Amino acid sequence: MVALSSWAGENWFNLIQTVGIMGSLWLATAAANRDAKAREVENLLTLSEHHRELWETVPRRKDLERIFQSDVDAKLNPATVAEMEFLNLVIVHFQTGWRIAKSGGITTLGEMKADVRGFFSLPLPHAAWEKTKEFRNPRFVRFVERAMGIKPR
Repeated sequence: MVALSSWAGENWFNLIQTVGIMGSLWLATAAANRDAKAREVENLLTLSEHHRELWETVPRRKDLERIFQSDVDAKLNPATVAEMEFLNLVIVHFQTGWRIAKSGGITTLGEMKADVRGFFSLPLPHAAWEKTKEFRNPRFVRFVERAMGIKPR
């Protein structure tokens, strides 16, 4: 016990300094975790707001009605300019969600697969995807194609 007391007496400054450094590191880690959680919540709110704005436009615009119809012949009556603009916005929205999911964010890739499969199974969204996929991130293209059950080349 005397040896410990003697060591502490000789090294008290180093001991306090070490405890201070470790405490500072712990506080910095806790602050970084809080900031990451706050960013995640902020991302969720932003994505939700964009999602709501995007999908609110459909019922108000008659020129977008065909997008959700499963009996449209996309070859006989291809997507209009307005429909393509909207569909491109939806694809970008999906890609943003995919990026967030890949970074361990607010949604999972499994959750997204069902949405992708359902949306791109419709004729006009599928045609827009086929027409524009070459301009997309190749990993995102693989994700969408796998979600739709298409084997990658």
